[in-house]
Amino acid sequence: MPSSRLPTCCIQSLRRSLRPPSPSTNPPSPRQFSQNSQLLLVVSSGSPRPQLPFLYPSSHRLPTPVHNGQWQLARLLTTERKKYIKTTAKLTVKYTIGIYLILSLGSIVSLAILSERQERAFPSPPEWSLITRFHFRNGRWWEIPENNDEGVSDWSKLHKAYQLALARLEDPNKDGAGLIEQEEGSILVPGLGKAGFDLSHKSEEWRRGYYDILMGMARAAEHLDGWVWDKTSKDKKKAAWPPEMIIGPSNPNPHPPPPGAPPPPLEENCVKVSDPPEMYYLKILTSKGFITHQKLTAALGYADWLSFKGLKESAEEMYKWGLDIACSGLADPLSTIDSTTGVISASAPSVTPNVVLAATTLAVHHAVTGNVSSALPIFLSVLRARRAAPPAPAASRTPQKQSTLLSIVVDLIQTPPYPPPPPTGDESLLRSPSDICEEAALMDYIGEILFATSTSASQRATGLSWAREAVQVAVEGERNESFSKDVKKNCLECEEVGLENWAKMVKRLVKEAEERKTVSTGWKGWIGLGPKEEETKSLEEEERDVTSRLEKLRDSILRERFEEADRLTGRVFVV
Repeated sequence: MPSSRLPTCCIQSLRRSLRPPSPSTNPPSPRQFSQNSQLLLVVSSGSPRPQLPFLYPSSHRLPTPVHNGQWQLARLLTTERKKYIKTTAKLTVKYTIGIYLILSLGSIVSLAILSERQERAFPSPPEWSLITRFHFRNGRWWEIPENNDEGVSDWSKLHKAYQLALARLEDPNKDGAGLIEQEEGSILVPGLGKAGFDLSHKSEEWRRGYYDILMGMARAAEHLDGWVWDKTSKDKKKAAWPPEMIIGPSNPNPHPPPPGAPPPPLEENCVKVSDPPEMYYLKILTSKGFITHQKLTAALGYADWLSFKGLKESAEEMYKWGLDIACSGLADPLSTIDSTTGVISASAPSVTPNVVLAATTLAVHHAVTGNVSSALPIFLSVLRARRAAPPAPAASRTPQKQSTLLSIVVDLIQTPPYPPPPPTGDESLLRSPSDICEEAALMDYIGEILFATSTSASQRATGLSWAREAVQVAVEGERNESFSKDVKKNCLECEEVGLENWAKMVKRLVKEAEERKTVSTGWKGWIGLGPKEEETKSLEEEERDVTSRLEKLRDSILRERFEEADRLTGRVFVV
């Protein structure tokens, strides 16, 4: 057989001998059954434990690709994650409800404390409903200047609160249940319609609260005269605009609004904030059931408003109407006062505080309007009636109870009683020590009128003596330690007015003396017709003394006002 021509060895010899792979110098670290890695499906040699993909969630951020091009979706909600989410949701709801309840209870408690403070400061009739009492207390609260950020009474909020309370009191389905309208003889006021109710069957507390609301709305209407709302504004808390800022033909040069305020409304989009004040005054005057002093106060308030508007004749008629109301409480009005002139008789059997108040306001109106011939007799008769009144009995001091912890707790829990009814004003006039300020004011008026209408030097000297005596009386009242703070404040104001009148009188006398001094250099000085040098020097010294006293008094009053304002705002006044 022929020999094969194929090479005997076609495979080259291996350069390295065949041997099993050497074990790794760094053995693989053991991995957990469950771990987030992209190499979990790769089986590495020498792995001490197998990897179990169903025990771990795949990454939701990096999905694992598969060979066929599809993606493996991660398990977003596992058993542990579901349990965590449920626990977190329960705790969130629980804490949210707890915080909401705590805040709600805190708000209710704070509102209750504020309402209790307001109730103690401004008592409301207990027979009113809770909502009506709440509106009434809010109205009284906004009238105090210190309760507002601007430091002045917020008349728009006051009017709104009183308006809500008044609507409930006059609603027969709410607090006005059983309210009777006057059938026969009901008074129709031109432009206002029917006015006044028959309140005689209502309790005294109900009538007094109703009267306070009407008077409060009348005061607010006086301050809001001409103010308007913008009816196109969508803001729930609409701002009231004064008439000088309204844009319209009736106000060609409107004032600019304050910085940060919205633009003022147009005249055609405006509606009045309040009804006229006379609507509320006349409602009191035409209602049945009010006491004499309440009707007299309403009549005098209406008269003051008419005088402020420049309606002098109408104001005088209202002052006389008030005098008629005051005389209605007298047993024999003809022997007490002349209803035509307002002069109180010197032989009057009895004089009431209502008569004195009505006569004094009528005299002030005459003096302001220039009718001093009618004002002076009234002032003199009122001063005589005050000084002839019997002294008031000494007020008995109520023993102060010892404040213990139990009494403090009881006072906080127990609602204070409603104040007793005020006097009707038809009682006999009694002279109390605090009336010294009223007498000083009357003496100021008398001295000013006598000096202004004097035609001789003796009459001027009489008027000046009245002014000096008025100042002395006011100083005595201001220094009396037994008087209250309000009485001392009135005496301080009377002293300021008296010093001002006194300074004007002396200044006028000095000026007249200087004018006559030029004449004394001529032949009249030789015969003694010129003013004496000693008299002129005395008047000049008196003028300097009175002016200095007036400046010191005004500085003291201004300092007290600053201290009071800073004390209310929590600041310290540094001199």
